[in-house]
Amino acid sequence: MSPPPVETFNPDSHPTFSPTYSHISRVPLSPNSTLITFAGQVGHDPTTNTTGATLGEQCSIAYANVDRCLAAAGARKEDIVGVRHYVVDLLRGGKGPDPERAKRYTEWLGELRPPATLLGVQALAAEALVYEIEVVCVVREGASD
Repeated sequence: MSPPPVETFNPDSHPTFSPTYSHISRVPLSPNSTLITFAGQVGHDPTTNTTGATLGEQCSIAYANVDRCLAAAGARKEDIVGVRHYVVDLLRGGKGPDPERAKRYTEWLGELRPPATLLGVQALAAEALVYEIEVVCVVREGASD
């Protein structure tokens, strides 16, 4: 028996950047569970074509983009099993991480605390971007709320 196919696609709200890029990948793991991964979501709003001016604004936009991906993939925040945060100039020249990212992240997630990694990077895909988040989910059919 061959393995189930990997499905890749873009939410209707997100642009298709190139024929080699997709925002969402969905892979059946078993008859009752599916692995879902999202490409990095950034602080650029695809519905308004605007980029947040501050780290906090970009975080809020990125979380809204993740919400759109969750909905398009048939997943919920409760299905998130891993997160990676990428922040340009994470230590802000020796001042330490900006508390605004953590504040907006915990407001967005509520009581949920999936495993997460915070990485400082030199740059992201566009000069104006300072924040990106990658999310991994497992959706279990029949899981209770």
